[in-house]
Amino acid sequence: MAAFNRILIPVDGSSGAVQALEKGIELQRLTQAEIFVLCVFKHHSLREASISMVRPGKLDLPENALKEYATDIAMSAKQYLLDHKVPKDHVRAFVKGGRPASTIVQFARQRDCDLIVVGAQGTTGEASVLLGSVAQRVAGAAHCPVLVV
Repeated sequence: MAAFNRILIPVDGSSGAVQALEKGIELQRLTQAEIFVLCVFKHHSLREASISMVRPGKLDLPENALKEYATDIAMSAKQYLLDHKVPKDHVRAFVKGGRPASTIVQFARQRDCDLIVVGAQGTTGEASVLLGSVAQRVAGAAHCPVLVV
């Protein structure tokens, strides 16, 4: 078995993400790898952003709310790992805005992750018959192995 030093687990609050966290815990115990938890929230489109620039500042609240919600998900996932005895110095949580699959792949590359553990189905509702669209895109574009659970 290849040694893993950095495992990325994208989370979105779904049951698939919890399954990915559980698998990540198992792998961390075997390898002592660092776990990066990442929650990605979608930015407004460029058109929406340009419209909001000419209106009162309160219209950027949905973006702030999405970021806050993503932060809650990431911190809950981190706490889940800590509650399951993953050492505190081996867990880091991140929140990024962007398109989920490409942001996950880019983050994994930038952080030199050895493995991405992703749930087969997320919360997007854009599901293929067997595999969620984000998991499919990540598996097809990642520079490292992807474990889909």
